[in-house]
Amino acid sequence: MMNKIPNGLNSHKNGFTLIELMIALVLGLILVAGVIQIFISNKQAYRVTDAHSKLQDNARFALDVLSRDVRSAGFSGCRAIEDMNIVTIADAPIPATIDENTVISGINAPDPTPAGLGAVVAGTDVITVQRGQSCGGNLIGNIESIDEEIEIFSPNTCSVDAGDVFMIADCTDAHVFRATGVTPDANKQTITHDTTSNLSDDFCKRYTGTVCSVGDNKLYDFDAELLVFSSATYFIRLGTNGDPALWVFNNNAGAVAGSNPIELIEGIEDMQVVYGLDTNGDDIVDNYQNANVISTAVAWDQVISARISLLTQTQEQNLTTAAQNVNFNGGTVTGTEGRLRRVFTTTIGVRNRVQ
Repeated sequence: MMNKIPNGLNSHKNGFTLIELMIALVLGLILVAGVIQIFISNKQAYRVTDAHSKLQDNARFALDVLSRDVRSAGFSGCRAIEDMNIVTIADAPIPATIDENTVISGINAPDPTPAGLGAVVAGTDVITVQRGQSCGGNLIGNIESIDEEIEIFSPNTCSVDAGDVFMIADCTDAHVFRATGVTPDANKQTITHDTTSNLSDDFCKRYTGTVCSVGDNKLYDFDAELLVFSSATYFIRLGTNGDPALWVFNNNAGAVAGSNPIELIEGIEDMQVVYGLDTNGDDIVDNYQNANVISTAVAWDQVISARISLLTQTQEQNLTTAAQNVNFNGGTVTGTEGRLRRVFTTTIGVRNRVQ
């Protein structure tokens, strides 16, 4: 016989009411909205921090490159170029003149743009530096005749290739020439410099046309040095992404799309350069002037320093909610696309002109 369960002991299962479900949904939505807001805020903070870090890295790299060249302007091994007899025999497009007025020079807001540079951003400055670069190119022995091949110890860092421009110097005279060939050996390299890429294959102090003047032969001894010769022009142009960037043009080579000039560093919006002048020869800057003043009223051989200011911008947009105002070059730059901008300035002394 089945026993009946007492009425008071019946089991009941209670569910959620509609109001309870709605309250739970609202609370859940609030929590999800909070998590999403935290995620968006953190992501924006990361974007700003990352963009600013890249901006600083770009500025640091740009100033390092410019400082290295300006600091070494006019270097020729052991004496400044202005204190030596510099002879250029390399074929164009190498600059025909290399002297105290060309080792560092510039153009203020160029109009028209110098040949080969392309569309320089209006209002930005251009700076050119010429210098020798040591590469371990020590001569094995004396050069006994003016057209003799050059033999240097190997290994070295000269990376000699036909067509490259070099300087051979001995603290008194120097020749800038193009290598026309290189023969490697176990302990040396032999470099030729014939007329296929040079006006003359002779090393002379002076030329009558392309012929060595009588009595002006130059024979380099073993204590001379072979250096890589660099002539570079830095300027601002639109980069591959459509934004301004720092570019460099190799004056030793002709303009070739994709290889000369080349884009160095993105995010460099503007470059302004003023030059420190020593007008009385005491190795102290007397005043700073822009390139136009120096070109018209002063000689470039009085420049002993350069003050370079860069206006940099982030590649990323929409990083700020309000327009950012930056003081630069005597005015205010206002951004409308939400980029971050900063100004970086450095002053570099021309070591070869300061005792």
